[in-house]
Amino acid sequence: MTRPDALKVAFVAPYGRFGGAERYLELLLENLPGAWVHSIVFLQEGEFVDRIRELGHRVEVVPTSPKPADMLRSAWALRRLLRRDRPDVVHANGVKAALVAGLAARGLDLPVVWVKHDFSFDGRLARAIALGCACVIGPTRAATTTLGARASGKVRIVPHGLPPVEVDRPRMRAAVLASTDLAETSSVVALVGRLHPVKGHLELVELAPELARRVPGLRILFVGGTDSSVPSYRERLERRIRELDVSHLVTFAGHRADALDFIGGSDVLVIPSGEDERGMGREVLSYVALEALAVGTPTVAYADGGLPETLGDCGHLVAPGDRAALGAAIVSMLRNAELRERLAACGRERARHHYSLSRWIAATMSCYREVARG
Repeated sequence: MTRPDALKVAFVAPYGRFGGAERYLELLLENLPGAWVHSIVFLQEGEFVDRIRELGHRVEVVPTSPKPADMLRSAWALRRLLRRDRPDVVHANGVKAALVAGLAARGLDLPVVWVKHDFSFDGRLARAIALGCACVIGPTRAATTTLGARASGKVRIVPHGLPPVEVDRPRMRAAVLASTDLAETSSVVALVGRLHPVKGHLELVELAPELARRVPGLRILFVGGTDSSVPSYRERLERRIRELDVSHLVTFAGHRADALDFIGGSDVLVIPSGEDERGMGREVLSYVALEALAVGTPTVAYADGGLPETLGDCGHLVAPGDRAALGAAIVSMLRNAELRERLAACGRERARHHYSLSRWIAATMSCYREVARG
């Protein structure tokens, strides 16, 4: 099965939209040795699929709805592709991909590596999927606690990695000012993420009147595009913004290819993510948090999911759902330049030592080799 020079890895990804798991996959495909990227199958068309094609990869799509019968049909279709392509390892990029790939690979002597990007369907289903995989990669320990003792020997903790970042905060600030109506003297609080209720935009909207009363020049910056699953969410946000009479405080920047500049050009990043009824929304390992560490933007966040592991002592964490504490932490951060500078230095050092690109790629390749050896 193994070859001395490379392993043939088949990548299975569930969604065609942009998100954190998709950012992970794009970086992985860009930085693995080319010979290791054997085939790529998506379970949904979308803008991200187009992006992977633009990078020069051959992509096949097996449209798959959440319905159990549809997943079974897709598993059979994927099984035919795997038998045709004969990879050494299957990389399942998320729980839906792991479920379909696990069914497809059954009986083929083909190891599946599940990268567990979120907390969705944690519990009995996640444990069953894990038992059918050869390895489960958790970006943080929090991601894998649900899997239990039976699967513990299959778990490998492999934090994401980031490419080296050239930090030029004055240039980043200028880029933000050039793209928005913010003033140089504004105290900018940014939330970077797609427009979806789990990302916590309403938390900041509800806090806006009090924050503005306590911090002169406060502006709230939302960076991220509409999520196709909740197309009316922006309208809901804007209605509440009008009700609170804070339209002058909130700017929607939309989806930005230069989102890193908006993180670096802000004074504080806020991650008030929550969860929906499926467990979606809690952050396992937020790329936005990693980028904030790398560029030295201090972060205020709910201490939930993998965020405490990700930020360590380099962020200000408050109890999940405690909106008053979140607001107080934002005010404290904006009023205390020394605290911001200390956390910025801490974050840059943490990003260099814990989240290097080379360490992440090497550890991921090691997992592939381990399961390919059987």
